[in-house]
Amino acid sequence: MRKPTRTNYRKPRNFVQQKNKDRFFTKDDIFISRIASILLVPKDKVESLFSQRAITTIRLNPLKGNTEKTKQSLEEKEIELQEIPYVKDTYFVLNMDKSEMSQTEEYQDGKFYIQNLSSILAALVLDPKPGEKVLDMCAAPGSKTTHLSALMNNKGMLIANDSDTARVSSLRNVLTQFGAKNAKATLSDATDFGTKYPNYFDKILLDAPCSGEGMIYMRGEKPLRFWSIDKIKRCSYIQRDLILSAFRALKPGGTMVYSTCTLEPEENEGVVTFLLDHFPNAQVEETGLHYDKGITKWSGNVYSPKVKKTTRLLPSSKMMAFYIAKIKKSQP
Repeated sequence: MRKPTRTNYRKPRNFVQQKNKDRFFTKDDIFISRIASILLVPKDKVESLFSQRAITTIRLNPLKGNTEKTKQSLEEKEIELQEIPYVKDTYFVLNMDKSEMSQTEEYQDGKFYIQNLSSILAALVLDPKPGEKVLDMCAAPGSKTTHLSALMNNKGMLIANDSDTARVSSLRNVLTQFGAKNAKATLSDATDFGTKYPNYFDKILLDAPCSGEGMIYMRGEKPLRFWSIDKIKRCSYIQRDLILSAFRALKPGGTMVYSTCTLEPEENEGVVTFLLDHFPNAQVEETGLHYDKGITKWSGNVYSPKVKKTTRLLPSSKMMAFYIAKIKKSQP
């Protein structure tokens, strides 16, 4: 009997063969199908959502001068600003992109920060007060830290932490540029805060490292080069360690915000449910944002019904995809 010849064949790098089906699926196919199943929308809707560039958004900085004067100065340069009525001192820029805005004198002087609206909302939900002890657990590059400092009016203690030396160096420069005088940049493994500073902070922001789906632009070159299901799983394990550490470092009666720039339930509702399973005194609170609610089921996984109080922000022309959960620590 003649032996079958071996075909010298190698699968294309960006293709995956699904079992029992005589076809290949691209990475784009897998991403779009996955997001469609999460959002319960048609696949063409997913591609449309991730083919939008969010408009440039700026947050005026009260720590570096009168915000009304800064606004007037920008308008005198014929920069068209559209006020966002539900977010103080925040505007859409209608006729300039981020790179152009970063060249202005006002930006160089730290009088405004170029920041996506989703990111701005996370600090507003945390709502830190002057005089409180606040931790920004994964702070670099510093956009949320400078916002927290402004909300605190530079009064109180604000720890801006990151685990990477280069990022912390850049973070210090940002804090100086934008006048965040009550903020101190630290270099530390964020998973250590829970053991080193138990029951210490009034407020904690954990903007966790994630798979970064909020930054995907499907019309760009190789939009999914940093995205993979393996990355989602790796991030979810890290996020679980981080959220436990954050909650241990939070004092009873304190509030923390857990946020990501991804739509993945494994990194969002799954992580919050993991916290709730470990700490009965963790209470999910309403964020006060009027957007999509958290989901309780996906792909065979069931999450705590309490995650319905969390918020999902879908990508649009105004903001990138984001997830925000507000959690309070009651007495054990």
